[in-house]
Amino acid sequence: MAAPARAAVLTVDDIYTIDVPADWETAQVEPGYMMYASPDKKAVFLITVGQSMPKHREKTAAMVKRYDHLRIGSPDRFVTLMRIQPKRVAVTVIGDHADRVKVYWSIKAVENDAMKQWKAN
Repeated sequence: MAAPARAAVLTVDDIYTIDVPADWETAQVEPGYMMYASPDKKAVFLITVGQSMPKHREKTAAMVKRYDHLRIGSPDRFVTLMRIQPKRVAVTVIGDHADRVKVYWSIKAVENDAMKQWKAN
């Protein structure tokens, strides 16, 4: 799979990187909580850092409710996963867009000395 067209690699809080297509909306909801939305508003990523899954769900609940219409008729248009376990980067994806899968798989940990040590063990 190719990278999304005109994607910019963003580094967030020196914890993870994400390839965001140039025409996608990027917004910080609060520190440690980002939202990325497709230009057609048919897909939304909600990403938190440093939260357990229950805390991630709690933090994102209002936005999940706001975008609930994007998953009507298709349960596979909603998923919440811990993308980077050691750094607690949790991701909720609501809706569908051609770049949805590419954007999700582009989320990677920023490697620092602690991360390199963890991978070596």
